Amino acid sequence: MRDGSKGTLVRILRILQDAGFSLSEVDSEDCCLEVVAKKGGTKLLIKTIDNADNERKEAAEDLRSLASAFSASPIIVGQRVQSGPIEESTLYERYGVNVISAETFRDVAVSGKLPIVYSKRGGLYFKVDGSALQRLREEKGMSRGELAKKVGVSAKSVYEYEKGEMGAVLDTVARLEEILNAGVTEGIDVFEWRCSSEPSDRSPSGPIARQLHTKLHQIGCKAIGFNYAPIDVHAGNVGVSFLANDRESGEGALDKRVETATELGKLMEVEPVLVTGDTRPRDLDIVVIRIDEVRQLRNLNDLEHLLDSDKLSC
Repeated sequence: MRDGSKGTLVRILRILQDAGFSLSEVDSEDCCLEVVAKKGGTKLLIKTIDNADNERKEAAEDLRSLASAFSASPIIVGQRVQSGPIEESTLYERYGVNVISAETFRDVAVSGKLPIVYSKRGGLYFKVDGSALQRLREEKGMSRGELAKKVGVSAKSVYEYEKGEMGAVLDTVARLEEILNAGVTEGIDVFEWRCSSEPSDRSPSGPIARQLHTKLHQIGCKAIGFNYAPIDVHAGNVGVSFLANDRESGEGALDKRVETATELGKLMEVEPVLVTGDTRPRDLDIVVIRIDEVRQLRNLNDLEHLLDSDKLSC
């Protein structure tokens, strides 16, 4: 059973519909996300959960990697953390994924109202608009050292505020705004997340998926493996997401996985491909290739030719 609140998921779906997003639900209890949504150039991968501190590290890393692969924003919508309720207009973080309340999600999706506070070890911090701070300081004719002395922080801290490398506590923000006679904070656009490092890549669990993942790396493909995602491997070089038919499940379960991967592909603008064993499942609306064809690949050109030649086999 999901840890996430069913009520929260229903609410998020309604918010997305009200905000004009195209969306698709991911109906799998062991998946790193529950909703895929898109509006214009904004792509969201969303998971709801009751206590954000109960999120599994491996699932959160898969969500983060999936978002990086698709240039999307991963968001966990939660109700609380161990220390108490998730506050409105406040951004939390777990394993590199942004965590917000349903109320904050609505503010961003419907009203464009962004959170300006984020929680991290040590307390709550405001995001400082570095360019505005530098401009206001220079207009007052103050050096960083002079402003730092008036505020009661180090010159290095002022430098980091201006470079956007550090947040400021409430007392510091209040002193800055009092001295400069203007606001110096800015909102945090959780819908425009960008991965700050290379996405995690782990070997997928199934035998066919592992063979595929290994071969793609051997031929120079930027392949990312997943264990808690609707797909098993994503190949960035060719813009293809692979689904491996190597789980012990009935035909209906495969149909469901293909449908989910196809919906994900439509919204994320990525081609889904099913990799199977000796036989090709019939009547599936997806490109199908066999793992023995994958084993014979020598380079990326071979992969692209294989995918092109099999498009009529879907």
